[in-house]
Amino acid sequence: MIIENYDLAANTPKMSIADAAKFLDISVQGVHKQLKLKNLTCPKIGNKSYITHDIAKKLFNILFKPQVIVGQIVKGGTGKTTTIENIASCANTYGARVLKIDADPQGNLTDSNGVDAEKYPVLIDLIKGEVEIDECIINICPGVDLISSRIENVILDNVIVNERFPLNALYSDLLAPIANKYDFIFIDCPPTMGQAVTAASLYATTILAPLNPDKFSAKGLAILKQEIDTLNKKYKSNILYKVFLNKFSNKTILSDKAVMSLISDQALDGKVLSTTVQFSQEIPNIADANKNVFSNVKKSTVREDFDSLTRELLDISVKNIRQEIKPLVKANEHLEI
Repeated sequence: MIIENYDLAANTPKMSIADAAKFLDISVQGVHKQLKLKNLTCPKIGNKSYITHDIAKKLFNILFKPQVIVGQIVKGGTGKTTTIENIASCANTYGARVLKIDADPQGNLTDSNGVDAEKYPVLIDLIKGEVEIDECIINICPGVDLISSRIENVILDNVIVNERFPLNALYSDLLAPIANKYDFIFIDCPPTMGQAVTAASLYATTILAPLNPDKFSAKGLAILKQEIDTLNKKYKSNILYKVFLNKFSNKTILSDKAVMSLISDQALDGKVLSTTVQFSQEIPNIADANKNVFSNVKKSTVREDFDSLTRELLDISVKNIRQEIKPLVKANEHLEI
C-alpha cells in the first residue's frame, strides 16, 4: 500500500458533533459525554470539534453490511464520479473503511482525490499481471483507499477479450487478497457497456445509476436496464440496480417530469431511492479544489442530500449499531449515559 502525501486536516472526511447527535438522536452534550466515556478526543477547526473515521468507528461502532457499489449509466455528465466520491466519503465519516476504484480511463475520480496516476500502477497493470494488488492501493486518508486510473486503462476491454478472462470472476479474482479489509468497495465506471464495465457489473452488490432530469439520461437508463436483464439471463445472476434523481431542481419543469417518469415506470418499482440530490454550484466548486462535500463541516443542503443518500443506499442506521452501545443510544434523551 502507498500512502499519498495529503493534507489530512483539509481533506479527511469529517462529521460535525451536531450531525453525530442527529444520527444518534441525542443532544450535542450527549455526544460529548459518549466521547469522554470512550476517551476519544476530537480534532477541531477553530473552536468546533469534529469526528473523523477513527473516532467514528469507536463512537458509533456500526456493524456494516459489506457491499460493492458500481456507479454506472450509459450517459456522461450525470454525476457518477461526484456521487461515488461523496458517498464513499460520507460512509467513511460513520467509521466505514472504503476502497474507491477508478475504472474510467478519464481518471476523474483519481483527479478528484488530487492523485497523480502517472506515479502509480492502475487496473491495466494489475490485469496484465505486472503488479500485485497491494502495489495499486493508495491510502488517501484514514479509512479511505484508492486504486487510481489513467489513459492506459482504455485498452482494458481488448486485454480482457484477448486473454479470455471470465467476466463473472474478473474482479473477485483481482480483489480477493484485499476485499475483506473493506466495508464498502466503490467502482466508478465509464459511460460505456464494454467488457470491463460488464465485469464490474457482475461483481456489484448494487449498480447505482444517477439520473438527471433530461431525456438523454432516461435513454441511458433504458439501455442500462436492458443490459442488466441480458447479463442476468446469460450468467444466471441477480444484478441489482438502484436509481436516484441527481441535479434536481424544484424550480424546473424537467425535474418535475423526471420525478413523474420514475414514479410511473413500473419496471423501476422498488429500484428508485427516495433521496434526491439537488443541483448546487457548491459541488463543482468543491470538486475543482480536489475536495468533496464532507471535507469540511459546514452545513449545506447538498451535504444533507448526500448524507441521506448514503444512509439509504448502504443501510447505515442506529439499528445496525453493535449491541454493546445500543443502551447508550436508547438512554439518551435525558443524557443518563
